[in-house]
Amino acid sequence: MTRKTTFPGAGFGMPGAGMPGFTGKLPDELYGIWERSMGQWWDQVLDSDAFLKTMGENLSATTKARAGYEKSVDETLTRMHLPTRSDVVRLAKIASMLEDRLLQQEDVLLGMKDRMAALEKEALAARIEAAEARLELRETLAELRATLAPLKGAPPKGER
Repeated sequence: MTRKTTFPGAGFGMPGAGMPGFTGKLPDELYGIWERSMGQWWDQVLDSDAFLKTMGENLSATTKARAGYEKSVDETLTRMHLPTRSDVVRLAKIASMLEDRLLQQEDVLLGMKDRMAALEKEALAARIEAAEARLELRETLAELRATLAPLKGAPPKGER
């Protein structure tokens, strides 16, 4: 695997910028030489099987040490009758699930409130409609009574 490592500031005239006594192409050339040599060195280091093996072993050892440390801390906390990290994680999951259930129940309750409000509006509209119909019937009945009142004292049509 071939890689070319570059460093920040390369090609931007960083060396010698604003530095008295360093003018011209020399600082840029020196920086370019240094950058190329460092890039080659890093490429060799990063491509080295020995380096990668050692880094992998170090990472493995660090991971094992951390696992041992966490186990030791958990055992100490258990002996002290304090919650361990796993206990706190388990409780956090339970709290999250309870929060989700509570939110679902709130949604159901809000839906029921909306339905109740709609039913109340429908019932009120039906009562108003029934009251208006009764008023219309009373008015019609009053008109009929007014029409029949003069006829009450008059003889039936066939007897005249």
